[in-house]
Amino acid sequence: MPITLDDIELSVIAAFIGLAVTLPITYLIVDRIIDNNEKKKLGPIEKLAKERLRSKLGVGFLTTFLITLVIDITSASREKSPIPKDVLLLHIEKLKTAQSDLETLLGVYSNVLDVETARMTNDVILQIEHLQEDFEYLAETQPRPPTESHASHMEQVLLKTVHLTKAELIALGTDNAQIRALEDWLTQYTRERRPLPKKEEPIAVRGGHTI
Repeated sequence: MPITLDDIELSVIAAFIGLAVTLPITYLIVDRIIDNNEKKKLGPIEKLAKERLRSKLGVGFLTTFLITLVIDITSASREKSPIPKDVLLLHIEKLKTAQSDLETLLGVYSNVLDVETARMTNDVILQIEHLQEDFEYLAETQPRPPTESHASHMEQVLLKTVHLTKAELIALGTDNAQIRALEDWLTQYTRERRPLPKKEEPIAVRGGHTI
């Protein structure tokens, strides 16, 4: 049977229809293969990033440091005595180091950390920066002890920092007993330690917030 012009046109149309159906499927399969390969390559890097975050937030550094800060602030408040200036300067330097280290980790591993982990880390960084400003204010007002309002404010900031750090450690797969105990104790302490402080003039702290 001779091939007619209609047969050729039908063949061309069928070929285009076949391409229209198969090309998207082919691209989807190829994209999926590439995506899976990229995930396999990035998997060890993501694991390393989370290990480094756990180390920076955990007992090796931030958790232990937060315990020290809580002890110093609550003791100064109870005894109505100033924290020595050399201790304050050391705390400020460690807070700057913690902030810088966490920001560096976020920058280096931004392509492998999930959005929620990055958000939680940023929340912790903001609280560390807030604490830094409060300790800088105490250093500037030496040798005066912290006022009732400032001590109460710092305890609340510390409690929030502890809470956020604990939440991120849990999200990273670490159930840290020390920070859970610190959160429980500080929560109870801030509720019961003393009656509401007397009305005081607002304090302008570096960084744009007032107490």
